[in-house]
Amino acid sequence: MQSLFSSLRLIGLGAVLAAVPSAVRAQDDAEWNHFGLDFRMGFNIHAKFSEPSSAGLALPPGPDAGLALNHRYSDGFVNVDSSGDQGGVTWNWGYQHASQVQDGDLLMHASGAEGGSQLASGERSDDPYLGLDFSYVRDLGHYKWGQWGVKIAFGYTPIDVRDTDPMHANTETITDTYALNGVVPPLAPYTGSSSGPGPVIGSEPISRISAVTPEVITGNRNVDAGLYDLRLGPTFNIPLCKRISAQAGGGLAVGVVNSHFTFNETVSSGAGLVNESGSDTSTGFVVGGYVEAGFAYRLCHAASLYTGAQFQSLGDFRQSVNGHSARLDFGQSIFYEIGLQFHF
Repeated sequence: MQSLFSSLRLIGLGAVLAAVPSAVRAQDDAEWNHFGLDFRMGFNIHAKFSEPSSAGLALPPGPDAGLALNHRYSDGFVNVDSSGDQGGVTWNWGYQHASQVQDGDLLMHASGAEGGSQLASGERSDDPYLGLDFSYVRDLGHYKWGQWGVKIAFGYTPIDVRDTDPMHANTETITDTYALNGVVPPLAPYTGSSSGPGPVIGSEPISRISAVTPEVITGNRNVDAGLYDLRLGPTFNIPLCKRISAQAGGGLAVGVVNSHFTFNETVSSGAGLVNESGSDTSTGFVVGGYVEAGFAYRLCHAASLYTGAQFQSLGDFRQSVNGHSARLDFGQSIFYEIGLQFHF
């Protein structure tokens, strides 16, 4: 009897030991809960820079633009007086230099950017941008075709874009002539007032002469930013063979952008050389969605090797300082990922 009991114990122990590998294999097939850690490369993230021309002020109204209009120049002004420029004259005017009085007329000068006051660079990208991604998948359902669950993921990608291309514009310089109508102007510099009284001149120019000179902005513009993105959505696992499966998913994506924007430039125009610089640090949100797909190779019960691609659409992030601005475009971002999934 003792011998029989010992034999039954050995048979039972052998059955248990034989069942363990089968249970592990069944768990491999059934359980999909895992953490993921991926190295990723970001592409198609662009920066665009814009800034005012050094001659960015709008040009004053020209001849025949109408009465009762304000005209501001670099060396004076001719504005509407308290009478509303009655009789086509105004006492609300002023000038800076005696040389502006010529042949019984008064000359005023101003400059503006031909074709608009904003200059813009082309889109710049210094990809790939290298980052990390951490994820968690909760297994929720099993079907004949595979499994589905919910995925929450957090990624970080540093972004550094530098632009050194020159910007070009044409600066238009105008000379407007005002009739003094025999009035001897007060000695320069002279500043009249709206309420008056004072010597009056014609309230609109009788002629305009313009000249165009090139303007070139050289130097550098730089954005050093970090994208922190949080993603949430359903995900699916479809076994293709014993060890390989296809995975896909999508959902909501929210990004936090922390960006430091700097510029250091030299403006060359008819007015000479002007150095400009500035910096700004800004943080903001971008919201959109994502889709992703990839393949997983089961290395063992505890881990899989994963590789895939992710598309994100998060929109634009903008910041500016002293009229200079930078725009980061995350509307069509692509990330290639490779890493490990740790099952439990």
